[in-house]
Amino acid sequence: MPDLRGLYPSATFNFHLAPAFRAGALIQDEIFAASATVTADLTASAARRGLRCFGFLTRLACSIDHGDAVEVLSDYVEGELEEYPREVARLCEAGSRSLSHAAEMCRGVAVGQASEAEAKTVV
Repeated sequence: MPDLRGLYPSATFNFHLAPAFRAGALIQDEIFAASATVTADLTASAARRGLRCFGFLTRLACSIDHGDAVEVLSDYVEGELEEYPREVARLCEAGSRSLSHAAEMCRGVAVGQASEAEAKTVV
C-alpha cells in the first residue's frame, strides 16, 4: 500500500486517479483541513465568550450584596463592545487565511494542468 499523506478517505485514492481527479482530491483534503481550523477557531471563540459570561454572572451575583449591579452590568457591556470586534476580526482572519491557501492551491493545480496540456499538445 502506498504511503498515505493524511487521514482523509480521499488520500487513499490519490495515487490511482487521473491528474485532474487527483488535484480535486487534494483540494478536498485541504477543504477538510480548513474546515477543521475554522471549527477550532469558532470553538475557541465560543469558549472565550462563555468564560466572559460566566465571569459576568459571578460578579453580578456578588454585586447584588454590595448594591453595584448597574456598575457591573455597565462594565460587562463596555467590555463586550470592545471584545466583539476583536473576536470577529480573529474569525475573519482565519477565514481569510483558509481562502487564501485554497486560492494558492487552485492556482497551482491550474498551472500544473496547463503544463500537462501544453506538453501533450507539443508531443
